[in-house]
Amino acid sequence: MSRKISDQSLQLDALDGLRGAAALIVILSHTSNASMFFLPFLDARGSGKSGVFLFFLLSSFLLSRALIKQGVGAYSLSSINHYAQRRFFRIYPLYILYLLLGVISTVIFSEFLGQQNKGVPFSLSVREFLNHIFLIQGKGVTWSIAVEFKFYFVLPLLIFFCYLIKSKFSYFIEILFLLSLIILTQLVSPQSESLVNDSRLLPYLCIFLIGTILATIQCEIEAGNIDRTRIKPIVWLSYCSVLILVFITPEGASLIFGEVDKDHFHKYFIQHAILWGIILLSIINFNSKLSSIFKMKILGFYGALSFSIYLFHPTFVSIAKYLALDQYFSAWFVLLSSTVASYISYRFLELPVSKFKTSFNKSNNSVTANRASS
Repeated sequence: MSRKISDQSLQLDALDGLRGAAALIVILSHTSNASMFFLPFLDARGSGKSGVFLFFLLSSFLLSRALIKQGVGAYSLSSINHYAQRRFFRIYPLYILYLLLGVISTVIFSEFLGQQNKGVPFSLSVREFLNHIFLIQGKGVTWSIAVEFKFYFVLPLLIFFCYLIKSKFSYFIEILFLLSLIILTQLVSPQSESLVNDSRLLPYLCIFLIGTILATIQCEIEAGNIDRTRIKPIVWLSYCSVLILVFITPEGASLIFGEVDKDHFHKYFIQHAILWGIILLSIINFNSKLSSIFKMKILGFYGALSFSIYLFHPTFVSIAKYLALDQYFSAWFVLLSSTVASYISYRFLELPVSKFKTSFNKSNNSVTANRASS
């Protein structure tokens, strides 16, 4: 099973695996935070942000690459319509149901069980529900959804400016433009001053911009403007990046520097984006051992389920806590339960909804619903 995309020419199997790895990193971190471990020595406390930053980077890279390849055609009415619907139907149907579960369960806990501020996946009032829908607020893991969806609004305008700059100058100037925006974000909202689980886009915009830079470089490689043989050293850099990513986790750093706070690396936005970016470019351009790992079917499977499993796993962490399961059994329970729930969600909600789109008929200004390839 793999994700369904509109244009199969844009498919990159290794990135489905990379997305799956991001989802598993988040689960590994959240279970470790709850003192649930898959193996006795596998403590990943505080490493979940690395997986979230990878999600941001992947979204930016894939969407930027698709828009860049379309060129000026990306700004036709039909293309804008397609882009908007794909983004909406990818996120909101499941997201709305997820939030409604919080509202309904909060009422049940309050009215029938006499427990205030309780709910599944979290307590949620009607006002908070609306705040989530309009991307104003984020509880639990939903903060990142608000961040990413806001970027969907910014990206088309960003790529349009990139298109103008490249058409008048060169892709080198285009990359300089994007780098200048990263510097600007750090002047206005430095990563060192960011808030915990901030639902605003600006603090994390540097990650998305790095993703767009990577997409620009990749499009130049695919167009033959950058010789792949000249960037082959990136394969070795990717192995070094994996090693560094291990050591910028609390557990990895503690092996060298002693005990490190679990939040210590949560503000390393740019560092994580660069390291994951090196890995990304390496695995899609060269057949290395690392590329083979990310092309594994099991990681591709979790890549397809990544959105559902990202939403659902905290609920099963709470259930495992409530049941007071063994610390090792509980971690596997969370993974298995989240996988089953996510598979059901993907097959019966995400996949069918992703094939639905509305088409605008210019002749009579009517809106019709039809089935289209996802």
